[in-house]
Amino acid sequence: MAASFLSRAASNGNQKTYTISVWVKSTVNYGYRVIVGSDMSNDAQNHATLAIDGDNLKFYQLTGNDWGTLQVSTRLLRDSNSWYHIVARVDTTQSTAANRVRLYINNEQVLVFNNNNIPDQNENTAMFRYPTVVGARRITSPDYRWSGYMAHLHICEGQSYEPTKFGQYDSTTGEWKPILSPTSVSYGDNGAFLKFENASALGTDSSGQGHTFTVHGDMKQSISTTSNNFNTINYNEAFSVGLASATKYGGTSWKDAYSGYDGPKGATGNLGMASGKWYYEMKYISPSMYSSFGISKANTLAVSKMINTQYRSPAIQGNDGDGFMCQVGSNSVLIQRGDNTEVQWLSNSSDGNSGIQVATNGQICMCAFDLDAGKIWWGINGTWNTVPGSTTATSSSDIASGNNAHKTWTPNGKFFRSGHSEYNRFGNAAEQLLNFGEGRFGTTAVASGNADSAGEGVFEYAPPTGFLAICTKNIKNTG
Repeated sequence: MAASFLSRAASNGNQKTYTISVWVKSTVNYGYRVIVGSDMSNDAQNHATLAIDGDNLKFYQLTGNDWGTLQVSTRLLRDSNSWYHIVARVDTTQSTAANRVRLYINNEQVLVFNNNNIPDQNENTAMFRYPTVVGARRITSPDYRWSGYMAHLHICEGQSYEPTKFGQYDSTTGEWKPILSPTSVSYGDNGAFLKFENASALGTDSSGQGHTFTVHGDMKQSISTTSNNFNTINYNEAFSVGLASATKYGGTSWKDAYSGYDGPKGATGNLGMASGKWYYEMKYISPSMYSSFGISKANTLAVSKMINTQYRSPAIQGNDGDGFMCQVGSNSVLIQRGDNTEVQWLSNSSDGNSGIQVATNGQICMCAFDLDAGKIWWGINGTWNTVPGSTTATSSSDIASGNNAHKTWTPNGKFFRSGHSEYNRFGNAAEQLLNFGEGRFGTTAVASGNADSAGEGVFEYAPPTGFLAICTKNIKNTG
């Protein structure tokens, strides 16, 4: 989470030879985000940092305020859904300059750099000179905080290890994956192995050295792993005037933070499905404005309009069938479709639906959609909306049976993703906190613990039978 980091005191140990290995998934592509470094609070002229800067992997160390090391990869880390295995292998005792600092991404050594300053032989890099910080550059007034996910962080003092010490190729899929329990790893006096597996003690060291880190802030454990990713906002297909504050909480929040009138701004989820039945939840956080949520077809006019112009949402700037959004909040409930027309107001007395509840601040909305049959449903606070234009009630069992759909269309085997839009009027932008199965809205855990039909995810309300959390494990098996 954006306000969280970890730290541990260091003993001024071996600053010439060490390895950092970590799996990360970044949920933003702007700014400077620290993975691991020495505490800059103590000495701004002598410190070391491994980070992602914009889309680029970066490792640097200052010695007497001069660049002892500055390596910035030209490879762009732009996949907002992928876990990257990052390894920094440092050994300044090497006589060959190119071997003193070696960076790797998914077992491939970085060989082309925007900047490539190499340390002198036997130069100290300032790592372990001061406390080690994970996820921020400073302990005092922490800045440049990490935004995203981390898993299996190894900090090995006194050793220069290859990535194959910590990762391996899957014999069936060829995928690069972590070795969960690497053997013959030495961590030294300042090293640690952080698995982040204990939700109440995320700084626990599993190296056997007892080098526990202190947790700062409201850090949360995620159930997303390198083998089962849950959906998050795709920052590559998002538009907001105030993009820097548009998504947070590990990519599970969407808000257009612009202070003026700019109309709706949209985003889509990372994961796409071409078949199957799917479910997710949205908590409406409102200053009396609108949130829209639903689905958006990949590679459509809707998404193109969202990215390249200042207009609308990922579902209501395309053609009919490109997506469907339910607008909730303020004083109305409205379904809109891809050709930018209104399917049905759900809260007008003239439609006989005046009893439909409008979402209010803090209420939880639901979306269920069937990509095999081309049907979608929405609800608020555990109650599914009535069928548009009628007083026909919809229940969870109706949805499981495919009855009383709020909108039908022909998916034609196309890929669809979750779609999200916020309407900003003079700074009054609502925010949607999204739960795709992680079991939280922002940093607040759901009050209930309902899994989907496959046993995946944690939801406030039970998904209709047969409807699944949007995660890679379910997609592999279904969508």
